[in-house]
Amino acid sequence: MTSRYSVQRGIGVGSLSGIIAGAVMLPVMMATNMMMGNPPLAFQIMTGMMMGQTMATAAGVGIVLHMVASTIIGTIFGIVISTDKLRLTSFAKGTGLGIATGIIAFAVLFLPMMMTVLPPQMVGLMHMMNPQAPMPMIMKNIQAAMPMIVSGAVFVHIVFGAVLGSVATAMLRASKSYECRPCHMKFRNERELREHEEQAHMQKH
Repeated sequence: MTSRYSVQRGIGVGSLSGIIAGAVMLPVMMATNMMMGNPPLAFQIMTGMMMGQTMATAAGVGIVLHMVASTIIGTIFGIVISTDKLRLTSFAKGTGLGIATGIIAFAVLFLPMMMTVLPPQMVGLMHMMNPQAPMPMIMKNIQAAMPMIVSGAVFVHIVFGAVLGSVATAMLRASKSYECRPCHMKFRNERELREHEEQAHMQKH
């Protein structure tokens, strides 16, 4: 097959898809936190506090960092899907690769943070929410909530990945990204390009 979108195009689509997926992920995270009885922006607050911010500014900084991370993940996704074997040729493939990316992001980014730097921030946040609660009780409550927190994080990362992959696929399909190298004509998808090659250039695949 002679079709492929350029790495530059893949990066642009991936970056924008990452931003969109990150924006969609935020309200899903907020709803998940509220279902667990936590502040809607609990993770963003803890991330901001980890960066030395006060309670008043932590959420804003956390949201910015969340969007930066989403954009970086989207950019890497765009590079990966620009390779011949992984280029997005269908919504099923795009969504599947996106979900895989979300799960990888969970395993590489969220899980190590959850096991190292976030627990002290969780203790501090819970103590600020309920200063009268004894520290052993706070620790016990956090430990009991950990399975639900992790499962909720897996869910929101799957949502992120699904949005990332489906949006990237839609953008690539809408932009006539598939090019016939001999004549430089562009097509919306691989099927149209294949039909053109077979008819105009007699290339059998």
